Amino acid sequence: MRLALLLMSAAAARAAEVWPIEKLYTRPWVWGTSPESLTWSKNGKVLVFAWNAEGNRFLDLYAYHPDLKKRLRLTNLDPFQDDLLLSAEEKDDVRKRYIAPAAGLTRFSVSNDGALVAFGFKGDLWTVPADGSKPPLRLTRTQAAESAPKLSPDGGRLASVRGGQVVVQDLKTGQIWQVTAIESPGSLNAYDWSPDGTRFWYTVHKGAARQMPLPNYSGRFVTANSFPRSVAGEDPLEESVFTIAAEGGKPVAMKLAPWGGKTYADDPVWSPDSKKLLYRTTELTMQKQQILVMDAGTGVSVAVAEDTDPAWVFTSESGWSPDSSRVWFTSERDGFAHLYTVPAAGGKADQVTRGKFEVRGERFSHPPQWAGDWLYFSSTEDGPSERHFYRIRPDGSAKEKLSRQEGINDGLASEDGRHIAWSLASLNQPLDLWVDSHRVTESPRPEFRSVAWPRTRFVEFPSRVDRQTVRAKILLPPGYDPAARNGRKWPCVFFIHGAGYATSVLKQWGSYVDQRFVFNAHLASRGYVIMDLDYRGSSGYGRDWRTGVYLHMGGKDLEDVLGAVDYLAGLGNVDMARLGIWGISYGGFMTNMALFQAPGVFRAGSSWAAVNDWENYNAWYTSERLGKPTVYPEAYRRSSPISFSGSLRDQLLIVHGMVDSNVLFQDAVQLTEKLLQEGKQFEHFYYPQEDHGFVRDETLIDAYRRTAQFFDRHLK
Repeated sequence: MRLALLLMSAAAARAAEVWPIEKLYTRPWVWGTSPESLTWSKNGKVLVFAWNAEGNRFLDLYAYHPDLKKRLRLTNLDPFQDDLLLSAEEKDDVRKRYIAPAAGLTRFSVSNDGALVAFGFKGDLWTVPADGSKPPLRLTRTQAAESAPKLSPDGGRLASVRGGQVVVQDLKTGQIWQVTAIESPGSLNAYDWSPDGTRFWYTVHKGAARQMPLPNYSGRFVTANSFPRSVAGEDPLEESVFTIAAEGGKPVAMKLAPWGGKTYADDPVWSPDSKKLLYRTTELTMQKQQILVMDAGTGVSVAVAEDTDPAWVFTSESGWSPDSSRVWFTSERDGFAHLYTVPAAGGKADQVTRGKFEVRGERFSHPPQWAGDWLYFSSTEDGPSERHFYRIRPDGSAKEKLSRQEGINDGLASEDGRHIAWSLASLNQPLDLWVDSHRVTESPRPEFRSVAWPRTRFVEFPSRVDRQTVRAKILLPPGYDPAARNGRKWPCVFFIHGAGYATSVLKQWGSYVDQRFVFNAHLASRGYVIMDLDYRGSSGYGRDWRTGVYLHMGGKDLEDVLGAVDYLAGLGNVDMARLGIWGISYGGFMTNMALFQAPGVFRAGSSWAAVNDWENYNAWYTSERLGKPTVYPEAYRRSSPISFSGSLRDQLLIVHGMVDSNVLFQDAVQLTEKLLQEGKQFEHFYYPQEDHGFVRDETLIDAYRRTAQFFDRHLK
């Protein structure tokens, strides 16, 4: 009996192992690599997707054939090498020691019949049959790059971008011809085939974007490659939209009334009958948006939908009915993102979904789609912490919930409606792929179940500023009972998700970003209560919540964080003198705002890749939330942590990648200089080879270990 108990205890210990950071962040990752870029062939016979079955970073292409219930691996290109295509860092004897693992293949094109897949890799063009009968065929081997390959609908021709022009190759005859003849100062932005294969739309940007230098200090010599990057207050480049015959010829310019081409716009979308284009455009104040239907032959356009917002307008998604007679779109015009349809010729819009929930695509779910006689969509109807998949008739009748399990249920229907590709996740299961009722991928490694992942509790509480309800989740360390009083008081670390308009409070293992969730889980295993909240500006809660940061980021969203502090104080078992806070990007910005604007609340904070002066950030994001700095200078001042750094009195660790092309390293340097000038005590660490999201194992291990040790020093 005693031996049996000892064996059971040993088995339980093995089943609930606490992994060190070094083991967690050494690839292959134990939680695996979730499949992405799901794409059905038009005939619904093949689903192509990108995946790494071992849990490494490089994504290869796979195909699933639902009628055969068969998954095939189409590529294995991680080992591929060609000295002709060596990058600058691969040629540098010093930098080549620090090369990050490659991302692999994420963009590809599938022929309508599902027979052929085309993709670009290292600047060359490739094709591979989707039945796995032949290995990938390399069509080009040139130092001059070819990119953005797109198969014609019949699969017989392959378009791509070469030398800034659209070029087509006949895959049977080998003939190659140039379609466009774009002249300076114009530059090709994007293009796509018409569904009947007779022509293209393409967009051209007029003029040159601002070029920013991106210094790299890791090589034999310091280099400073430039990249396009706007800054707050700048207008976008003017865009023109054209159609042109697939053989080339005289292009037809689309009439982008009433605002012209100097707007923020999405790529056009062909109607199924190849006669019209759909085009979403937002004027420069970000407060008005139109969806245009443009005649592909004449260029004449009509606005079929218009939305306005005194803060900034919700970015609608849109698409076509299968017969090209109607347009569907999403809008917040009743306060929540919902589905609408409108005649393609213009007229009254009909609301399809209603209620205090959201219908929209997200980073983990697809936009709505119209397939056959149904509109398919994911929504928050069961609550903002879940996503369920529905279908509904275009007139709003016969709504049917297609998903069943608790958590994240995103679907992608085949165009004929016969199959659904499911991306499913729960609190205990990372995102994986199913088709109909058949599991296609199993991404977590076998040892995933042996890791002691924390329990999760979902809570809500009032914001400190206006008593609005804030939703959050708490990761519970071993031995912690939120209901217990008069006992041990636990330290707590707040995690602030990035992006602003995103969500982290989900019944999904790994939300909002899996590797950040893993670090929070590790902190919980070290004895920290983890508070993770959807502050003002997060997605999934309607228009008023989304725009709650207008003209003051670090205002109501910070008050929501302080509402979480009040909630924890009321539990009676959290040590309010041992609170920490951390986050990346917008989460790093919020960390600094919390330390500078609410000194004494958090004993320690670690800000990664933080925006410290919003005038440094890109024009699109800042124009939405803060307008232009020349118009709203006070909004920029009160929203920028660097304005308040003189109030720092708690412990701060600044972390940043030195080749960050999103939040520039400049932000970290400027804050560092100001803190030095102000005589403040702080810590910092900068990673010479990392961009905005760190990817190298050694960097992740060091950064997460450094942050964990920082919290241990100051909170334990």
